[in-house]
Amino acid sequence: ILLSTVAFKNKVHTSINRKFVANISDVPTQLKKAIERYIPDYTGLDYTFSICENEVDLLRDNFKVINDWKPVFLAIWNMDFDIPKILERLKYHNVNPTEILCDQSIPRQYRVCRYKQGLKKKVTASGIHKPINPSLQWHTLIVTAPYYVIDAMCVYRQLRIANQEETSYSLDAILKKEGIGGKLKFEQADKYSGIKWHLFLQEKYPIEYTVYNIYDCLGMLELEKKTKDLSSTLPSFAGITDFSKFNSQIRKISDAVFLFGLEKRKIIGT
Repeated sequence: ILLSTVAFKNKVHTSINRKFVANISDVPTQLKKAIERYIPDYTGLDYTFSICENEVDLLRDNFKVINDWKPVFLAIWNMDFDIPKILERLKYHNVNPTEILCDQSIPRQYRVCRYKQGLKKKVTASGIHKPINPSLQWHTLIVTAPYYVIDAMCVYRQLRIANQEETSYSLDAILKKEGIGGKLKFEQADKYSGIKWHLFLQEKYPIEYTVYNIYDCLGMLELEKKTKDLSSTLPSFAGITDFSKFNSQIRKISDAVFLFGLEKRKIIGT
């Protein structure tokens, strides 16, 4: 893991693996200059940077900031990439994820960190296995922390389930659809695409790639300002249903009926 950024209100914090910027002096100053150059509309935000000795320290630093900020949601676009990667690297280093992701003020014996992947394929009546689009998968990170980790991509799709399916639910595609402008691009890497684009920038232009990482978070904040998916629509549509079961229409209906029954002095039975 090379770097990780979290943005909240007017604050942006980036944790960076030292080896990623090993050949660059005064990284914070270089980053602030790059922010002024590439995303001048966001120069007024409160940026902080931590240069960490390794990827475990990087994650520890990033999640300490998240736990200190105490957001309601920790929103990730396509969390089934990020969360398994984080847990995989912690396992590789023999570090219990509860020591990183959880609120460290909670006694160890009460901390929980468990990732529950949603269904990735379904079986048709004829017995054929069909993959489920990642935007329709619903994953849950069960973690004792002040925040709830949620996949903003899946929320976007679920709240528009009755609409025509989009060609792509990548962050870049949805930002463009919503008129926010898409992800950050650099002319230095114009001749590359896909994974080669990322590898080229990571190797040759780590400062620019860090700004790219920061802008991903800022783009998600801009999207939330416009859609209010997480701040308003999701909670109101969920009602009393746990967010981990939000994708189940049957669960939401039965929960609503349960409350309706209580008002009539009745409870659901079988």
